[in-house]
Amino acid sequence: MSVRSLSFPQLLLESIDEGLSVLGNEPREAVYQFLRTICSLPREDIPDHVPEFAAGLKRALGGASKVIERLILRRLFEKTGSSFRDVPDTDFNDYVSDAKRRFEILSHRHDDSAESAKSKKGQVSG
Repeated sequence: MSVRSLSFPQLLLESIDEGLSVLGNEPREAVYQFLRTICSLPREDIPDHVPEFAAGLKRALGGASKVIERLILRRLFEKTGSSFRDVPDTDFNDYVSDAKRRFEILSHRHDDSAESAKSKKGQVSG
């Protein structure tokens, strides 16, 4: 499936899966279980509750959560066609909001170019 056909929440969840994968499959599942039971945050609800996800990750992993956050953000920015830059005093939620904004700009730009290509095909020459 191409990145263009995915929604931002799907890209975010993929990025989270990939970031947590460095822990290994069972620990990744344990983090999701922790979020679901202790934080009342099922995986599919994470895109709508990013601050709660970051807080839950910190509760689950302590200081290691920062490393995992950075891995998630690098993957997310990569998937949205941008590069991640670490900015002091910027929290996970701000980065995710920035990635979403970039994704929406790129999606609209892609939609516009697809639309103009379609309209040119429909033009009658001569």
